[in-house]
Amino acid sequence: MASTESTAKLIRALNGSGLLADDTITLLTSIGSSKINDTYMADTANGCQYFVKHHIADADMDQQSCIKMFEAEVAGLNALRQTGAFRVPRPLGVGPVSDGAFLVTEFIQLQPLSDQRRFGQALAAMHLAKGQDKFGFHMNNFIGTTPQPNSWNESWADFLYMRLKFQFDQAPFPEKAQKQAERLLANLPTFFQDIPNIVPSMIHGDLWSGNCATDENGEPVVYDPAVYWGHNESELGIMRLFGRFSDELYEAYHALIPKAPGFDKRAPIYELYHLVNHLNMFGVAYLDRCTRLLQIICDQLAQDRAN
Repeated sequence: MASTESTAKLIRALNGSGLLADDTITLLTSIGSSKINDTYMADTANGCQYFVKHHIADADMDQQSCIKMFEAEVAGLNALRQTGAFRVPRPLGVGPVSDGAFLVTEFIQLQPLSDQRRFGQALAAMHLAKGQDKFGFHMNNFIGTTPQPNSWNESWADFLYMRLKFQFDQAPFPEKAQKQAERLLANLPTFFQDIPNIVPSMIHGDLWSGNCATDENGEPVVYDPAVYWGHNESELGIMRLFGRFSDELYEAYHALIPKAPGFDKRAPIYELYHLVNHLNMFGVAYLDRCTRLLQIICDQLAQDRAN
């Protein structure tokens, strides 16, 4: 959690940013702290409330990188808002503070996700929204604090190859896991042989249970995105890992977007992307889960070859 001195600096930076027009912040109340960001509810002299996210620069992420991370988040929030599927916080802007950077959005009074069926329907609506005929995004962004490349590509398999290799190249894999990762990359197109015509969907990109909720009217809300246009199934990877989502949600989702052939074979690959990212961000506590998942994927490759 940020110190009192850091919070005071943040208030001064916010009030000097021009993002709040002629209003001023009088109080910042901490509403959360993680390994990545500190978050606050900001009360203003005019009786308004805003949400503020603060990232303190360090050896791994300098101030300019902090600003780029939040600018990418603004672009992601706006992309999600354009689909009209969920309520998404309206971003006001980004700015520097002496020890890092901040992001300001509208404040939504969040409640635990209550209607999972409605959430599944909204997720399907977002994935069915029209927008792009290529995979990627108009700017690179971040998944957590890891840079996430988004160069446009007409091939989903090629785009996913690029994404996975970027994570694998940073991972402290033992020799066996490294060879298995290389085998996965070499055989990646085979997982998509049964679905040659993948249509790009707007993907939230970091949709675990901590990045979704319900507003005061029961409308589902999503935030903290790492967006791109991708295969709709890729969204479900982190949801299966860290989601705590109900069968009701998935039933509602697949009623609108049925499982494609080979879904269960591809699901571990989409989970692996996020597990390796956690390994790269948080360390070897995630290594065993990564190696077990790589083994499952390579066993599937061997089984398919035998058949």
